[in-house]
Parts: sequence; structure tokens; C-alpha cells
Amino acid sequence: MLFDNLPKLPLNEPVIVFTILITIILIAPIAFRKFRIPGIVGLIIAGMLIGPHGINLVESGESVKLLSTAGLLYLMFLAGLELNSRDLLRNKNKSLAFGALTFFIPLVFGFFVAHFLLSYNLLASLLIASMFSTHTLISYPIASRLGITRSEAVTITIGGTIITDTAVLVMLAFISAATQGSFTVMFWIRIVLSISAFSFLILWGVPKISIWFFKNLEGESGSQYIFVLAILFISGLLARVAGIEPIIGAFLAGLALSSLIPPTSALMNRISFIGNNLFIPVFLISVGMIVDFSVLFNGFGALIFAVTMVVVAIASKFAAAWVMQVIFKYTNTERQVIFGLSVSHAAAIIAVVIVGYNLKLIGLDVLNGAIMIILVSCFIGSFVTERYGRKLAVAEAEKAPAKTGMPERILVPVSNPATIEGLIDFAILVREKNTEQPVYMLSVVPDDAFAEDQILKNNKMFESVISHAAAADTQLALVSRVDLNVPNGISRAVKELMINKIVLGWNGKITTTNFFFGSIIENLIGSTEQMVMVVKISNPINTTIRIIVSIPENAEREAGFLTWLNMIKIMASRTSASLLFSGYEKTHSEIRNFLETEDTNIKIEYQTSHSAHPIIDQSRIANIQDFYVVIAARRRTLSHEHYFEHMPRDLARHFENKNFIIIYPEQRAVELQSLSSSLDGLEISAIKENLERYTNLTNPKRNSPDSRHNSLTE
Repeated sequence: MLFDNLPKLPLNEPVIVFTILITIILIAPIAFRKFRIPGIVGLIIAGMLIGPHGINLVESGESVKLLSTAGLLYLMFLAGLELNSRDLLRNKNKSLAFGALTFFIPLVFGFFVAHFLLSYNLLASLLIASMFSTHTLISYPIASRLGITRSEAVTITIGGTIITDTAVLVMLAFISAATQGSFTVMFWIRIVLSISAFSFLILWGVPKISIWFFKNLEGESGSQYIFVLAILFISGLLARVAGIEPIIGAFLAGLALSSLIPPTSALMNRISFIGNNLFIPVFLISVGMIVDFSVLFNGFGALIFAVTMVVVAIASKFAAAWVMQVIFKYTNTERQVIFGLSVSHAAAIIAVVIVGYNLKLIGLDVLNGAIMIILVSCFIGSFVTERYGRKLAVAEAEKAPAKTGMPERILVPVSNPATIEGLIDFAILVREKNTEQPVYMLSVVPDDAFAEDQILKNNKMFESVISHAAAADTQLALVSRVDLNVPNGISRAVKELMINKIVLGWNGKITTTNFFFGSIIENLIGSTEQMVMVVKISNPINTTIRIIVSIPENAEREAGFLTWLNMIKIMASRTSASLLFSGYEKTHSEIRNFLETEDTNIKIEYQTSHSAHPIIDQSRIANIQDFYVVIAARRRTLSHEHYFEHMPRDLARHFENKNFIIIYPEQRAVELQSLSSSLDGLEISAIKENLERYTNLTNPKRNSPDSRHNSLTE
């Protein structure tokens, strides 16, 4: 009697279902990343576990179907929105070629296997073959996160996706009409006219309407987002009316709006945020809910059939990418990215299978085989795109144009009175020569009834530090922020004061809360793109004899490479310390190009290291007068290494009584020079010229925020 009112499994009440989905979206990517598994794969696995073929926790009902359909349309919409229409037009021939290859090669492979090996009739063989031609951009969010959506490999894959999926859906309509005896000349006329009219309406009409709307509702950010959402789903509905799949309409809507929504705009941020954190993850979970592992245990024949279909699906998509590489001379990395994006099967293959099953052209064996294709292809696509997308990002970074510098502004958030002077000393040590910008000292106090009293108390505490800095002929600007948490307060100050270097104090304690939700430092480096230096001063800085710099692979390709390198040079020059760079030979070559051409007497040594645990290894050679510098990297950046995950533990254990700095290089493109300039063999004179322009940049008084922070200074 007590448990009569408890919900029965599977759960279908909308509030409960939505709560479960949101919880999975929150936890699954975090948990699976601990095992180095892409978050996308984690969501699919979670869907398998809670679905009807897992523990049957959630019913795959209307609530899930609604959100899943919205997620699929959103995925295609974002693909069109982030695609530069000029890039698409410039590569239209390659997109057409890839669309033809990724359609016909799997079609031929599949037809041969279905008709000659599995003995299906003509229409059934064509239907099964068309399953292999489809693909869904499951791993597109990975490409988006890596910043390679506008590379040629990704552009032609997206264009080819629209072509092959449209061709498959037209073929599906043809097979359906032939089975039902309604295949006539009027069928083709209707298809051609409806698709042409729909494409014209979206690509010509949507931009016209959108321009009018944005002009008349300028500043109405909420209404603008709802308008974009309406365009997305109306386009999907019109595509259905035209006789094609809504995903085609969603993609064309995104393409039509791409020139009207700048990638750095607030509207684009809202669109991407909601899609990538709600709709698309629900779609990925729903894909997992389709997968049924039990098909592997329906007998040896069923297993062989499923394996055959999976092999044909994967091999034919790889063949299409390989032929594309041979014809257009793409690199192996570009081929793998094309393959990774185009190998995943999900939505379109389900549409094909369901239609074929309803027409009684195929049976449960093909349906089960399609489910296995979805499972295997989504896993392969995610892993391949993650791995080779990083390599493609490296290649794309080398093509980046040179960047200009900005006036140096250093922010030192402080809370512990015992470490304030050490942090300020370090900031003074590494700041640019002859800069007139102050060092900004920030205190963040909780937003409560005692905020004002705490600000006054902090100001009193900082008086001695201001005097300390004045003795070094350095101006300190005290800034206070009231916020709900420290990382938010720091992030706000960074934006408002246009900070480009942040100096933080070290806190080596690792708590359960920090492990799951991140420390203040982790949250800060995740929410900012500026250079962050985490400093631990155990011994006087002026006693430093040697600076040991541990450098990860690909560090020279990060945007902030020359910035931190110049800072290390300043630090070594002012402490009269020697430099020991430990890393990879290619990085050493770029360091030589920069440092050894400068007029400096610094002793520089290089140590080639490929160690999986460099912090532990270098602790054996470091002594109390060494200053240890770790060049780290934010997650999912080009130079991120696995040992960064346990770096706090290693530093706390092996450098307990030594000075060290963890540097997270700047990611935003505001560097004195891009990394590609040096990689392409930029003349040393050009490097020096850029450095001079960076260090003697304009009159800082012109851009000084002093007028603004008189009101902030207590």
C-alpha cells in the first residue's frame, strides 16, 4: 500500500523523464572524460543503459521523441549556421564530388552484398544499399569544439551530407512509389518542382524576412532568438510539405542565416549554448536508446548478418573518403576527418529501415543490423573525429594570420594576506618594461549583508601592499567585486578591465568537491581565454639561479606561445638565472628562433624529453634555488596532455618546498604575433619588429581604464 503511488517502469511522466535526461547530460560527459572517452560517446552509452534495451528506465515516448527530433534539427541547423556560405560555394564542386562518392560507393557495395550474397530482390537490395549511403553528423559538435568547422575537409563533408541524404530520401520515395505502383512521370515532376521551390523559398526568402526582423527588433535579444528558433522549425515543416526530410530544411535555414548572425555575437552564443547543452545531447541519448545488444545473441546467423552489414557500412564510407583524398590530394588527416564525420549513421538510416519494414521489403534481421551499424559507426566516428580533428586544428593553426599586441594589464586576485606580497612581487618581476599600466589587485567578496564591511576590511589590509609596490615604483590599482562566487567575480573583472594576464596564488589542496566540480583555478581557466599564471612562492624570487621550463608537445602552435616565452625571458633577465627548456625538438627550434637572436646574455640549455611524467622526472634535478615553470594547457586545446589531470598532486608532492609556476597560455587571438609566423619560418627581424611593437604599444594612457576605475577603487 505504501508504494502504490510510486511510478512504474518504464517512466513516462514528462517531469521525471526530463529530470533524468538533464541529469545524464550533466554527469555522463564528465564521467566518461575521466576515462578519456568523448562526451558524445558517453551520452550514447547512457542512452543505451536507460533505454528499452537496457534497464528500461525511461520510455521512448512522445516526450523523448519531441526533444530528440528538435535536437536532430538543431544539429543540422548549427552545421549550416557555422558554415561559411562563401566557403561552400568556393568548394561546391568538391562537395558535389564527395556527395556523389559517399552516395554511390556505399550504394554499389551495399547492392552487391544484399543482392548477390544475401539474395534479396531488386527493390529490397536497393533499399538496403541506400541505408549504407546515409550518414548523420553525429560528431559535428567535436569539430565545432575544435574550431575546424570552416576547414575545407569539414565544409565539403557537410555539403556532401546534404547531397547524399537528399539522394537517399529521393530514392526512398522512388522505392516506396514503385512498391505501391504509383511510380509515374508526374512523380518525378512533383519531386523536382517541390524541392526547387522549397530551396528557393528558404535560401532567398528567409534572409529577406530576417533582415527586416532584425532591423525592427534591434536590441530585443530574446525575441531574436525565438525568431531564429521559429525559422528553424518552420523550415523543417516546409521541407516535410515539400516531400523531403526536415533535416534538409533545418540545414538550409542555418545556411540562409549564416551571414546575418556573426559568430562572435550574443545571439550566436545563445543559439550554440542551448543547442550544444540541451537539444543535441538529448538527441544523442535517444540514439543510444535505439541500440539493442540482444541482436547479437539471436543465433550465429544473426551475428554474421549484423557483422556483415557493419563491415560494409564502415568500409564503404572509408572508401569514399579515400577516393576523395586521391582525387583532390588531401592529407591523411583531412581524409580521416572526412571519414570520421561521414561514417556515423543515425537518423536517416532509421527512416530508411522503418519505411522498408512497413513496406515488408525487409525483416527484423535488417532492422537489427541497422541498429548495430548505428552503435559501431557512432563510436568510430566520434573517436576518429576527436583524434584527427586535433591534428587538423594544428594544421589550420599554422595558416592563421599574424596578430597585433595589446597593452599589458596584469590582474592579481588576492584573498590570503600571507601570499599577497609574494604575488605582487612576481607580477612586478614579469611585467613589461616601461609600461605605464598599473597592476590590478582584485578582491572578490560574497554578495551578502556583510559585503560592504568586508570591502572596507580588505582595503585596510591592502594598504601595506600598496606601499610595498610603491617602493618598487609600481602603481597598484585596487578593485573590489561583489559576486556570488570567486571565479565569476574574477571573470567579470577580466572583461571589464581588459586584462590579458592573471596571476593566481597556488592552493594544492584537493577536496572531493574540487574533484567533481573543479577548484577556483580550474573554473577560472575554463571561463577565460587570457593567460593565467598559478604561482607558488616558497623561497625568495631573487635567489633563483635557474629556471626550468617544462613544455608539452605542440606548445609552439598555441596562440600565446610567444607571450609566455617573452615573459620567461624577462624573468630570467631580471633574476640573472639560466634557462633550461625541457620538451620537444620542434618546440626548441622555435624557441631558438626567438630567444637566441635577442641581445641577451642569458645562458640557455635544451633538454629533449618525451616522458609521460615530466614533472616527476624533473623534480629529481630541481633544487631549492630553481624556479620550476610548467607550461600547461586548457582542456581540448592543441597542447593539452594527459599528465595535466594529475599535475596538482605531482607538484604538491614533489615541489613542496620549491618555487613553481603553472602557465596556461592565452587562447584568444590578441598575441603580438601568431604561432604560424614562426612555424612558417618568419624572419627574425619581423619577430623583433613585432616584439617592439608589442612592448612599446601606443600611449597606454589613451586606453587606460583609470577613469572607469576611480569609481571601483575603495
